[in-house]
Amino acid sequence: MKRFILVLLRTLSTFMIIAGLLIGGKALLDKKINNNQTVEYNLPEPITVPSVSYDRYAYQHISEVAQKTYDQIYNCIINYNKSVVLTTTDEDVLATAYEAMMADYGNLFWVNGYQYNSYTTGEKVESLEFLPRYTMTEQQKKAYQNSVDEAVSQWLSGISTDASDFDKALYVFETLIEKVDYKEDSKENQNILSVFLYNETVCQGYADAAWYLLDQLGIRSTIISGTANNENHAWNLVYLDGAYYFMDVTWGNSKYLNQNQDTAKRVNYAYMAMTSEEISQNHVINSSFEIPECLSNADNYYVHQGLYYDWFGTDSIGTRLAESYRAGDNEYSLKFSSSDLYNRVIEYFFEEKHISEYVPEISSIYYLLDEDANVLTIQWKE
Repeated sequence: MKRFILVLLRTLSTFMIIAGLLIGGKALLDKKINNNQTVEYNLPEPITVPSVSYDRYAYQHISEVAQKTYDQIYNCIINYNKSVVLTTTDEDVLATAYEAMMADYGNLFWVNGYQYNSYTTGEKVESLEFLPRYTMTEQQKKAYQNSVDEAVSQWLSGISTDASDFDKALYVFETLIEKVDYKEDSKENQNILSVFLYNETVCQGYADAAWYLLDQLGIRSTIISGTANNENHAWNLVYLDGAYYFMDVTWGNSKYLNQNQDTAKRVNYAYMAMTSEEISQNHVINSSFEIPECLSNADNYYVHQGLYYDWFGTDSIGTRLAESYRAGDNEYSLKFSSSDLYNRVIEYFFEEKHISEYVPEISSIYYLLDEDANVLTIQWKE
């Protein structure tokens, strides 16, 4: 069934005006056609689409009307349709649905924002039409997808689908940091193509790629938008072993000046599985849907690996450091439960030089401090 909308038009020209709404930095367009006559629009009735996203986190945390819109726009995009008439007439609902969809799916590399047509009678919006902004043809999309699938298959060859949630997340975290460099002007850096095809990206590419790899391994994750140190940023909410954590691959891909004052790359495990308290030290969430309180630290890297201290055990710490040095480790990291404990350990072992009681073989020592995460890293070798 089709319906006809009569629109009373008042001025002399047809024009497009930019509504003041941004999605992912892309301006949305509100189409208004004006003339001194009545124009008849022949639009299809909106069709409710069955949900395939009921188990996705963001989908579960938006309104029912936004869910219906989410289903429609997702169905439109994956089928490469030109447009879809929505069940909602509220542009804010559309914005919420689109944001939630992009948080739930990190693999939509062929779409970059959207436009919408708003059909009105006087001041009343009668219908909204959603138009995805595709960046390539459907044939190009299929070719790129084949290349992505080939790369992902190779990347995931080193981890079993039967591995634990922790091991899967750790593998994804380390693999992305090992294989992909952070580069601000990298090609296609707002989607997974930058990661799997070009091995260079920025925070959005890291977050989307982490989502993709985790999804292939059966781990649910959601892409979170916000700021980090007051700059726009993206990272992941991950569900591991029955609890939520935050994962920031971008910040895990850290660089530092080594003992030769050369810039070196290293994995910062402090950002693999974080609590809300830990992430809030330098990240601010801007997502419009509800974000859970992440309270567990069971899958925190340091806790899981037995490298976490919530007590001032000088002999225990000193003995561990000595064992690491004599085992020939390049470096050794420990995490502490509070900044007070963290600072006490630094003062005791380095400022008061008690490290020499446990490792008398060394005359000097080089260590890295992560004060936000309360992580101390000692580097025994270059």
